[in-house]
Amino acid sequence: MRYLFILLISAAAYGASALTGRVTDWSNGKGIEGAVIEIDLDSATVSDRFGRYTTRAFEAQSVVVKVSKDGFAPYSALVVLADAEQTEFNVELKPFRASGEDSFSDAPRYELDDVNVTTSRATSDYPVTFSNLNSEEVERSSYGQDLPQLFTQLPSINTYSDGGNGFGYSYLRLRGFSQNRVGVYLNGVPLNDAESHEVFWIDLPDFAEDVQDIQVQRGIGSSLYGAASLGGSINLVTRTPGLGDKPTLRAETMYGTWNTRRASLQFTSGRVGQRFGFAGRLSRMDSDGYRYGSWVKAWSYYLASTRFSSKHTTRIIFYGGPEKTHLAYEGVTKEYLDGEVTGNKDKDRRHNPFMFAGEIDNFFQPHYELHDEWRARDNLTVDNSIYIFKGDGYYDQFRTGQDLGQYYYTFPADSVAADVLRRRNITELDGGWIPRATWKHKWGQSVLGAEVRLHNARHEGTVRWSSIVPQGASPEQHYYDYRVGKQVYAGYIHNLFQVSDPLRIMADLQFKTQRYEMKDDKIWDVTLEKTFSAFTPRAGLNYRLLEGGARKPLTIAYANASFAQREPAFRDLYNAQDFYSSPFVTPHRFADGPDGGAYIGPMLEDEKLFNLEVGCIGQWKHAHLGVNYYRMELTDAIVTDNGQLDDLGNLLSANADKVRHQGVEVVGAIEPLDHLTLSGNLALADHRFVNYSEVDWNTFEPTSRDGNRIGQDPEYLANVQIERVQGRFAASIGARFAGKQYTDNSENEETAIEGYTLLHADFSYEFRNVPGNVPLAEIRIRINNILDSEYETVGYGPTYIVGAPRAIYTTLAVEL
Repeated sequence: MRYLFILLISAAAYGASALTGRVTDWSNGKGIEGAVIEIDLDSATVSDRFGRYTTRAFEAQSVVVKVSKDGFAPYSALVVLADAEQTEFNVELKPFRASGEDSFSDAPRYELDDVNVTTSRATSDYPVTFSNLNSEEVERSSYGQDLPQLFTQLPSINTYSDGGNGFGYSYLRLRGFSQNRVGVYLNGVPLNDAESHEVFWIDLPDFAEDVQDIQVQRGIGSSLYGAASLGGSINLVTRTPGLGDKPTLRAETMYGTWNTRRASLQFTSGRVGQRFGFAGRLSRMDSDGYRYGSWVKAWSYYLASTRFSSKHTTRIIFYGGPEKTHLAYEGVTKEYLDGEVTGNKDKDRRHNPFMFAGEIDNFFQPHYELHDEWRARDNLTVDNSIYIFKGDGYYDQFRTGQDLGQYYYTFPADSVAADVLRRRNITELDGGWIPRATWKHKWGQSVLGAEVRLHNARHEGTVRWSSIVPQGASPEQHYYDYRVGKQVYAGYIHNLFQVSDPLRIMADLQFKTQRYEMKDDKIWDVTLEKTFSAFTPRAGLNYRLLEGGARKPLTIAYANASFAQREPAFRDLYNAQDFYSSPFVTPHRFADGPDGGAYIGPMLEDEKLFNLEVGCIGQWKHAHLGVNYYRMELTDAIVTDNGQLDDLGNLLSANADKVRHQGVEVVGAIEPLDHLTLSGNLALADHRFVNYSEVDWNTFEPTSRDGNRIGQDPEYLANVQIERVQGRFAASIGARFAGKQYTDNSENEETAIEGYTLLHADFSYEFRNVPGNVPLAEIRIRINNILDSEYETVGYGPTYIVGAPRAIYTTLAVEL
């Protein structure tokens, strides 16, 4: 390692000064994104897409700066700070092929833990399509909203929330795929529910405070374990305690429109004894929601510790938090949108059909993770991740005019109608192990890995109250009570070969088997066993057309062909909570007829995907541009059936013989002036049924949907943002554009949602050395929907989820 001693200015009269500058590639002068800038092992930051960085202010006269990035030789320097608010310090990193790799010998490792890098995260050497958000970008855009709202600034992502304002239950779609067909990982641990494949973002309130960076891969990508990533994958990595942070105590509070409020207390220990690091956060989040009766009350905690040694980096992470949310998953009809119900349009648009006071979701799912990275040799790393999480919760529903026979089976179905208060409860336990070995060799890099995941859950439905109670019935009548188990076993090999200096080839192969098992059905004695197995190959190439230079851009072209298979969710095999699927109603679907037994009825098939990606990226000194085309051919695609929801808010599903997703994505940014960035992205989507028929719910006749656009999928999405970051001040204004979308698969223009445009703005300012011995204070302001536009975010059949009008959120923070 080289040490360079640089004198910038005499420090006779000295004040606090922040470091700012660029990290560039020595071989071509281009900015390096994602370089870690570490100061005195006490503070750290990451460079942005142009290689720029800015640190906090330091009162010392000099600091030791260490800069590292995978694929480059590490760099260290002693920098004497200027007597000014900012000290400019630029760094050039030499690629390993130009300089040869330096060794850390037996010194403790201080690089970022790459526990997720090789198979769930990508770099510019990979032939996959992806976008990143670093910690600074996340912090500037975060005001406590649900995580999907952060992702809307990235290409091909559309989001909405039940409450309309981005708090509570939120959802996303990526390239037209619903979130249960998108793989989500946190520190490499899969977050998708084992049974439904859903991601419950509501269990991660205020989690952006703990995130180091976020990567979204579009298409199948490089993920080889976890839920099958059809539309793409989202990889979140939390900060590593003791990695460049300093001892701090930070308190934040936020207040905003619709009585939205957040309070948070965070701490970091810095490096303790050169071997340990600790960090934690406790938050409380409350919001009334934009729609009536869409309030949320949630606690959130995060605790992490790290142990560093010459060969190991070991992390233990606990996170979770109980939440209570009033349900609002059903939208409003067109009459409510137009204000025709009460004559008050604002009141009608905020209507929630679920206004029973007890219609509340209660859930708590604590997570426990252990990650260990062992540097067995200079070119061999062995990683192990072990995780456990236990979920327990319920929600109540009040329903009128219910067929009493659905709950008390001594009554014939459809014979007596009653009002019912019912409770749905779930208790689940998940555990898993993800081992992997990464070998860097002269031909490139190879990874051998595996996954084991075990899931067990009990589902219960009880009647808590009924307007008519049969004689002798139990006060807490069970109308369903069963268990579901799932076992997942996978193995994979991933290779990234460097055939020549400009050419890299990716070759992957995965085998995966998954087994569902339903048992202990105390009502109908139904059993079900189903196993899905698949080999999925992937291949791609990445070619550097131009290495760059003074006037030439660094230009990379890539192509990728991949296969994936995704098993149906359990309820797509058999809906054990639906009375009309029971042996009493459909005895021909069970081995023992009306007495239940093994389920032998129809099930959805697993869906198969072939994904082709072709793209090109150009990077100049102060600009970059990326363009890619994707084509995704699905067989037996699991699609929404007429765009309908069931009584639990789940999309009804069906198999489509053939579906095609294709489109073009453009991503770009330019820095026309120092500290000023103009960025944007555009996604033009053509997602259609090729061969699919469904029953029209109006005529009850089979109807071809061949050639129709897929419902709940805008025809285009775009973002434009202009941002200025200089010293303590940051400001940005952005626009989001969404095209027309249909609410079902029929291309019905009368129920279609028209396109919309939304403007938003962010402002922040840091105050240093505030009176009262406060070294740092910060104010952040977020304004959503500046023009106060009326719009709908998504629709299901004849109902719509509305978006909120103008909203302002103000965050105050102090750091000790």
